[in-house]
Amino acid sequence: MEIVKNEADNARTLMKTKLFLGILLLILISGCVYPQIEAGNPSEYEFPGLTNTTIFYLNDSSVQVVENVVNKTSVDFIIDGNPDTYFRNPVAVDYSGKNVSFNASMGPVLGKNYIEMNFSSPFSGWVAYTQPGGGEFIYTITKNDTIRVVLPLNYTATSKFLGVIQPPPDNITQDASGREVIIWEKPNPDNGTITVKYQLKEAPTLLFYFFLLLFIFFIFVMGYYMWNINELKKKRILMEKDVRKKF
Repeated sequence: MEIVKNEADNARTLMKTKLFLGILLLILISGCVYPQIEAGNPSEYEFPGLTNTTIFYLNDSSVQVVENVVNKTSVDFIIDGNPDTYFRNPVAVDYSGKNVSFNASMGPVLGKNYIEMNFSSPFSGWVAYTQPGGGEFIYTITKNDTIRVVLPLNYTATSKFLGVIQPPPDNITQDASGREVIIWEKPNPDNGTITVKYQLKEAPTLLFYFFLLLFIFFIFVMGYYMWNINELKKKRILMEKDVRKKF
């Protein structure tokens, strides 16, 4: 009788354990059933044909990311923000320039926002998407591919007063459109993050003229103040003279 009771207790414990593991597994994989993301238009992106490279095209209010993919059936992204905002208009283009269809889905996995692009067969080419940006670019290095950051036209990050580039890049050049291009050749993920602060090339000149106008305004105010002081002194002297004449 006692043996039957122990077996029943063991069976209940086993069922509870299986139920707990099932719930835990469901929580862990719940992010795999994601809402779908609508694909974008490849004509909105630039594909320069560089392999083993991730390119960030910076604009006034957004960043277009173009990443090389080699022989993969799926590509995963961890997004530092709301996936609806940080992963917009995704596209995939193969090496021949043909648009390739895919399924993109999103959801949370272990506290992080996770994006998955799935292809029907092994894919080689480029994937691209759009995220917010403007003024300052920060990227967490996750792999040892070449990183290229393309600034907006007429912007620079090399200003001695306002520009910031960390870690130091391997090269800074210009593309055919005259945009400043900052390049890191296979940066070590141990470096942590890449940071680029950029501004208009005319910003130092505009800043100089701003301080010049500020200085001129200061001189004007000081001159007006000194003139008023002198006028008050003159009036005081005249008043003192009038008082002395009366006495």
